[in-house]
Amino acid sequence: METMQGEARPSAMPALLTIAGFWRRLGALIVDLLLLGVAGWLIGFFLFDTLARMGDWARVIGFVIALAYFGLLDSRLFAGRTPGNCLLDVRVVNASGSSLSIPRSLSRYTVLSAPFFLNYLSIGKPSLAISLVLSVVVLGGILSITYLYLFNRRTRQSLHDLAVGSYVVRGESEGSTTAIPALWRGHLVVVGVIFALCLVGALVGTHFVKSPTFAPLVATQQAIEALPNVQTAGVVDGVSWLNGSRNTYLSARLRLATPGIEDEAFARQVAQLIFKNNPDAASRSAITVDLVYGFDLGIARGWKSHLYRFTPKELM
Repeated sequence: METMQGEARPSAMPALLTIAGFWRRLGALIVDLLLLGVAGWLIGFFLFDTLARMGDWARVIGFVIALAYFGLLDSRLFAGRTPGNCLLDVRVVNASGSSLSIPRSLSRYTVLSAPFFLNYLSIGKPSLAISLVLSVVVLGGILSITYLYLFNRRTRQSLHDLAVGSYVVRGESEGSTTAIPALWRGHLVVVGVIFALCLVGALVGTHFVKSPTFAPLVATQQAIEALPNVQTAGVVDGVSWLNGSRNTYLSARLRLATPGIEDEAFARQVAQLIFKNNPDAASRSAITVDLVYGFDLGIARGWKSHLYRFTPKELM
């Protein structure tokens, strides 16, 4: 068992701070995420249309709610104990065993949440530099956080803990001078390699997006997003197998700003746009259009959708 042992206090036994294990820490996080999810669902239930019209900006609201929850509860204001931490008997401390200041706690959660809240975020037509930064932050951040959660068994610090010098420990003791277990430096090397590989992958990805294979899909996506009432769109060229039969399809998923998911004429217009922008669309088994209306707070989401399926012959 890895521990951080405190020095003796006047008229008191030495405090013993124990690094919280993986399952206890994961359990506390799940409890907190469930509570945030319930809060997000209630907000979405009463403000569904308002949040749906906001599009990806609704994620900002979800981020602020989650930031306030973790940033304040994990700070000295609440002794580093969220409801999940209380239930699993853990808390967040700094290297001296004291609770984090509010700015430090807010920074800790920002590092943890940024890759997840930025994932799938639509920001129009960003420059190559911004696209690369977002790709590295999202994929590199998620992979690094996951890696450190699983394999940093000595200090159990993940990326956000390393960023602000925090630890998740067992028990109630606070304010002790502690002996911190040394972090294995190999973990930092692995994290560096993860971010480097993500950068290389992002550069390679930008090359493939411009290739003849993907160019029609990108052009189709941009054409669909230029249509009225469309917030975001994604286009996929896929293959499915049903009863041993191979089916190829072109599929678009549109997020709408207003509740028009029952508009078959609009879905057909989108399908014809897909057919027109993809030279080999006539060889596909089907072209599908999924019209979606809903919200995504990051901490909770809710959707209404309608899927339309057309054959190439119907669109000729």
